[in-house]
Amino acid sequence: MSKTAFLLSGVLLAMSACAIEAQPNYTVTFPVGADANNTMAYLVNWDSAQKMDSVIVSDGVVKFEGHIDAPVIGRIMVSGKRGPIFFLEEGTVTIDEKGTPSGTALNEKYVGYQKEMGDIAKAYNALDRNDSIQMAKGKELEAQYEGIPAKAYNENKDNILGLFMYMQGAYEKSVDELEADIAANPVLASSKQAQALNKTLRIQAETGEGKHYKDFTVEYNGKTEKLSDYVKPGRYTIVDFWASWCGPCVRQLKVIKELYAKYKDKGLDVVGVAVWDKPADTEEAIKRHELPWPCIINAQTIPTDLYGIQGIPCILLINPEGIIVSRDKQGADLVSDVDAAMASYKPEASEVIPAAKIVPADTVAAF
Repeated sequence: MSKTAFLLSGVLLAMSACAIEAQPNYTVTFPVGADANNTMAYLVNWDSAQKMDSVIVSDGVVKFEGHIDAPVIGRIMVSGKRGPIFFLEEGTVTIDEKGTPSGTALNEKYVGYQKEMGDIAKAYNALDRNDSIQMAKGKELEAQYEGIPAKAYNENKDNILGLFMYMQGAYEKSVDELEADIAANPVLASSKQAQALNKTLRIQAETGEGKHYKDFTVEYNGKTEKLSDYVKPGRYTIVDFWASWCGPCVRQLKVIKELYAKYKDKGLDVVGVAVWDKPADTEEAIKRHELPWPCIINAQTIPTDLYGIQGIPCILLINPEGIIVSRDKQGADLVSDVDAAMASYKPEASEVIPAAKIVPADTVAAF
């Protein structure tokens, strides 16, 4: 064989090998309905949040085909809306209208765990709440239900199903617990989600109860505001991180209003901080809910990154020395913390205005 022919054969072999590697080894289908036709659908890596592929919806179905070297946790996005989570691996994955995946080993195992949890939930919901014996059984069922993600992780530590099930309960862990688990498992160590959570938990520990509050600056509509503009030395301050679209946030406004009315003349201030919201929507909500306290508008992710806030509302109670004495409490728990703080609060002499020094409103007007 001539040298030229030998080189050409090598090139052909390489091209053939590339062609084999590039051949699709997975298919994913998901029915979304005819209303979604001609819209864009994305296949997203759940762990890294990176887009892996995109298709136009046709005949009411999203269909992805491609090649994957190692399984990943996938998510389908249609018209900007989050769709089902599944496990992308070699084979044919079929996702039904309810978002339940099937067809490959990891997906079948995942659905099995979901069924276990569903069966326990049905048994729990069938109990008589007025029967003490049955409710004792309910405690057992709760423990079984909460234990399934941990069980699934222990049975799948070496794969992405284990990673996904671990993350379901990871937000309840301490920094030390999470870091120990990451150090012990390469799958967790390589996870973007686990790394991000580790960073968040560290930040939360730095801005949790017993820590001094962290200041931040927000610029909006030509105005610059700092949290420290509203957290006054010598007084307690409730800081409410909220958004107009957040139902739980709106429900807590009533609680905070009652606390403010009760203690505003006894050393308690309140400041709202609007995050993840459109300024116009925030301003409209302030008027609609008749909020009597100031609000820092258009803070977006500045404070949520600084405080490691994963969900809102996030409510802080800061004491007269600037120390956070309550965090992430709502409803009765928040009221209890504020009541306890104000019960032991003794304002500085400078905070109390002697009656003789108070100038009547009509006197002020006369000047």
